[in-house]
Parts: sequence; C-alpha cells; structure tokens
Amino acid sequence: MAASTILLTGATGLVGATTLFQLMTQTNHTVIAVLHSRAKSEASLATKYTSQISARRLSFLEIPDMTRPGVFDDAAAQSDAIIHIATPLAYDDVIEKMVKPSWTIVHNVLLAAEKSSRTKRVIVTGSMVATFRLPNDLFSGKTITAKSWNDIPFEDAGLTPANAYQYSKVHSEQEAWKFMAEKNRSFDLIYLLAPAITGKSIHPGLVPSKEALGGQAGIYRDLFDKETPGFVFPYFMDIEDVAKVHIRSLSPSVPGNERYLFHARELMTGNDMARAMREDFPELRSRVPAPDEAAGDTLPRNLVKTAISKAEKVFGTEWNSARQTTHETVADIIAF
Repeated sequence: MAASTILLTGATGLVGATTLFQLMTQTNHTVIAVLHSRAKSEASLATKYTSQISARRLSFLEIPDMTRPGVFDDAAAQSDAIIHIATPLAYDDVIEKMVKPSWTIVHNVLLAAEKSSRTKRVIVTGSMVATFRLPNDLFSGKTITAKSWNDIPFEDAGLTPANAYQYSKVHSEQEAWKFMAEKNRSFDLIYLLAPAITGKSIHPGLVPSKEALGGQAGIYRDLFDKETPGFVFPYFMDIEDVAKVHIRSLSPSVPGNERYLFHARELMTGNDMARAMREDFPELRSRVPAPDEAAGDTLPRNLVKTAISKAEKVFGTEWNSARQTTHETVADIIAF
C-alpha cells in the first residue's frame, strides 16, 4: 500500500491509540492525530513517538469541540483518507452528550472530506449494535448481516446509556449513508461494525469499571466477584485486531461504500473464560468464580447469529483468541 497521509480522530482513546501505534510502527503512512487537549496528551505522545515526529510522519491537531462546523476542513485538505474513531460516550444527560453530538461530528467529517480535493476514503468506527437491538434481539435466534439495522426508536434512547449508545450509532450511520446517497461524492465511505472490543489498553489513564460500556467492562463485570460466571457477550475481537481492520480498510483493494460486520470466528463464553483465568491467574481464584459445570460452555441455541463472510473475504480470519484477549484484559485490571 502506498504511503498516504491519514487524519485520525480518537487517537488517545482505546481503539485510536492502538491504531495510531500500528500506523506509526507497521506502516509508512503519515498521520495527523486529533487531540481533545494538547496539554493532556501531547507530551506523552511526543515521548512515545519522538522519531516519527522528527521524521514528520506524525503531527497533532487540537480540537476541543468536534461538533463545531469546519473543524476538520484544513486537516482533510492535507489528507488522503480519514479514519474517524472518536465517539462521544456519556452516562448522564445522554441525549445532549451522546446522541446529538454523534451525527454532528460524523457530518463534520463527511463535509470536510467533500471539501477536500485530496481525501478519497472515510473510514468510520461503527458498531455491531447498529444491526440488532440489545437486549431485545440477543436471544431471538435471528441472523444479522451487514444489511441489518437496529430498530431502536428515539423515544427509548434516553432511558439508559446503553440505549443512547445504540441509538447514536444507528442514527449517525443511517444519516451518513443518506448523505452519501444525495449525490456522487468525491470520496467513498466504509463503516466498520465492530463487536465487543477486548484486550490490552495502551492509552494512558485506563480506569477499569464494571459499569462502563464495551467489551473490557463486560469481562470485568461478568468474571469478577460473582458466585458463577456471568454471560459474557460472545461476539468479540481483540483491540489489536480491530486496529488492523481499520488500517487494512485504507487499501484500495477493500471495496468502498460498504458496511462490514466483523468479529473473531471463535465466540466467548463466561464459563470458558473463568476457567482459563483461574488457570492463568491463580491469585484471582477468590475473585473469579469457578465455572458452572452444570451450565457447560455451550452458547444458548437461540443466540442471535451473524453472517460475516463478506468481511472475512476482505480482512481474513486469523485473529487473537478469546483466551489471549481476556488474559490481556484481566492483566490490565490487575495492574490498575
């Protein structure tokens, strides 16, 4: 793949930090990394990527408020592609802090790409939950594909942070495809419908929480301090592999104007992961419960099914195992 200049949002977040690391260490691309605050983030990144900054392969753009019109325009004019990973998350006032900003930010990214004479591809981190509703459809037995949509209404979005997250992902993506369909655009769009994201966090300031959204929190919530292992969301991918999918999406060989539903072929169960973690971390046996042998390691027969062959043809099938990614997640929790 020819070296390009990439505008990257979310560079200090969970997925963005790993994507930035791979871009800097495994490719020849140049990156303009968006920072919410230079004061909080630039010093640590400058230490980590001294040689890349000296070689002018990495620069920083401070954008405290990504909802302001035109904030990406100048950087997009210098970029061959945009990887938009940043997503607003909130646990109170979720309509104002999560739902409304989601589309506004994506819209700003798309408008910047449209104004740019250079940008040819926009890659957005979407979510598997854009294809089916949680918890309603989880045990429906139906099959979801890259053409499926979550039917959560706006009226339910404000009830819980999880609902707000689902609605924000669905609404912002649907509006993005409407934007693309209005006329022939100068760039193409890829939405990556990511599953639960697990594994080692390399961004600073990780604070594990059982109440947070996401795969890491799910492992913490369902494997720790319970009488029996909980139901771990089975569709996962290690954070390093999610970053690889983003970077592979830059290749012209990956068809654009597509949604890609993807996850590791292996599925995760609470019982299996509890057994593995008790073996890997004997010191946690008082906190990680023994597997419920009566329940076994099989998944519910009526678990929602996925059709991911389109993504597998494009991105491959060789990903980190459930045990490896759970081990790295638990190691982060121990370190904290």
